[in-house]
Amino acid sequence: MLECGTMYTGADYFADCLLEKGIKKVFVYPGGTIAPLFNACLSRGIEIYCLNSEQGSGYAALASAKISKKPSVLLVTSGPGVTNALTPLADCFYDSIPLILVTGQIGTPDLKKRKGVRQRGFQEVPTVSVVRDICKEAACIDSKDKILNIHKLINICDQGRKGPVVIDFPMDMQREECSIKPSAFSNNEIKQNKEFNFEEIFKKLNQSNKRLVLLGNGAHSIGQKKLTSFIEKIDAEVVTSFPGLGSFDCNSSRNYGYIGHTGNKSANTILHNCDFLFVLGSRLDIRQTGTETSDFAKNAYKVWVDIDKNELDNPRVEINHSLNLDVSEFIDIFLDNFVPDLEPQDIEWLNEADSIRLEGVEDKHVKSKLGQLSPKDVLKIVDNYVGSQTVNVVTGVGNHQHWAGRHISYGPTHKKIFTSSGHGTMGYDLPAAIGCCIEDSKSKTLCIVGDGSLLMNIQELGYVKNNNLNLKILVMNNSRLGIVSQFQMITWGTDPTTGNFSSNNFSEIAKGFGIKSQKIETLKELESSLDDFWKNDGPYLLDVSIDKKADLTPMLLGGQKMDEMWDGGY
Repeated sequence: MLECGTMYTGADYFADCLLEKGIKKVFVYPGGTIAPLFNACLSRGIEIYCLNSEQGSGYAALASAKISKKPSVLLVTSGPGVTNALTPLADCFYDSIPLILVTGQIGTPDLKKRKGVRQRGFQEVPTVSVVRDICKEAACIDSKDKILNIHKLINICDQGRKGPVVIDFPMDMQREECSIKPSAFSNNEIKQNKEFNFEEIFKKLNQSNKRLVLLGNGAHSIGQKKLTSFIEKIDAEVVTSFPGLGSFDCNSSRNYGYIGHTGNKSANTILHNCDFLFVLGSRLDIRQTGTETSDFAKNAYKVWVDIDKNELDNPRVEINHSLNLDVSEFIDIFLDNFVPDLEPQDIEWLNEADSIRLEGVEDKHVKSKLGQLSPKDVLKIVDNYVGSQTVNVVTGVGNHQHWAGRHISYGPTHKKIFTSSGHGTMGYDLPAAIGCCIEDSKSKTLCIVGDGSLLMNIQELGYVKNNNLNLKILVMNNSRLGIVSQFQMITWGTDPTTGNFSSNNFSEIAKGFGIKSQKIETLKELESSLDDFWKNDGPYLLDVSIDKKADLTPMLLGGQKMDEMWDGGY
């Protein structure tokens, strides 16, 4: 073990900054240039969680931050440690998750002599240059004076729109003597001007009769009681973005599902025809609006509330009124000032969306002669079995991700979804599920994953077994990289590299790691296995063979308006 010595060092200062922030755990993957920080954390009783790769530890940290609602810390070594951490860093940036990524670096004498030389030290990369565009702030602590900047950098990640910061920490600066300890954190965030003119919004709202609220990722901060009060006061219906799933109970009669590229047809239809739209904490990116932005809620008066002024200043669709506010604060102001004189909601508008919702058009599946399993049937059985239990549901990326979005019933008080939204990373699944188990050991964690996505970080099954995590893994195995295969078939009529993916027996692989598992090929086998799968403590994997030909339908394709979704067929 490397000795930090008896003096108070830069590494000690960093560890004390974490404690001042209330952070008592770090996620790591070891290496020489980061070792002094490990010792400083251990000496202060900070817990260290080490998964089997930088990406594994990064996604575990991400999930921990989402549950705890405070920053997580990822420590990696220089060079490949940095580049391996880029993917979870990008996920945190695009999904607004507070992460403190600390990267080891070669010593400052060599670092400052670089001057056009590609690499002066072993495992050296120009970290700050590499990460600059996928984090809120990045800085190299390349002098003694800059050690004190760590305090400020840590504070940035959860100010305003949350996101990651990167601290590149040369090894000699970690060992450098530091005479000042961090003082208590203060929130120096610039307060937003809340003097807004709501008069026109109130007038248009009272005149409308097709009122709709679109809840995005930012809506998770509102709180169910306050959000319900707002929805009921304006007598509105609800849709969400994909990352907004679970911010409002999916079982509510007001909730028509999530919108966009793979959204619910009822949600897209009701949004297309609304006449007043509140957008709360959603980016309105292309996966939500589709390509035909001039037709997005074309007849609606649109009010967009977001904490990120950059988003508001660069809209993809026509917006009538933008408010740069935290969505929870906006609702407080609104509820204190709005006097309702509302028109009744339009019955025909509601009936059209209700009939689509009741029909259940998503993922209609004609069983093949072999009787292969429908992904919709599989997930409905699991969802009904789990019921209203408090569960963290984690997905990978692919068709299974959107099947899970459509057919699992999420809500603030029961099932919460964890998934890679903006960055869309295969391999997010298993390590993020581990992070859920670490941060929330009292709840069960269900990892719904495709056969392609699981392979990306399958080594983390070793961590699951070694720590006997209460993790339930449901593999949707169709021997196909489904969502890309589907895109290729629609566009070109062929799906090279994706339509005939290697068929792996994940049940046997799990057993090789010492994890209990079963191979499932019929609904009867699935139903009979659920008690053993769910009720016993410890990890369990079900490898479910689903129909290889099952597509994700309907889907909003390029050139289609929100109410013109593709219904399948090539």
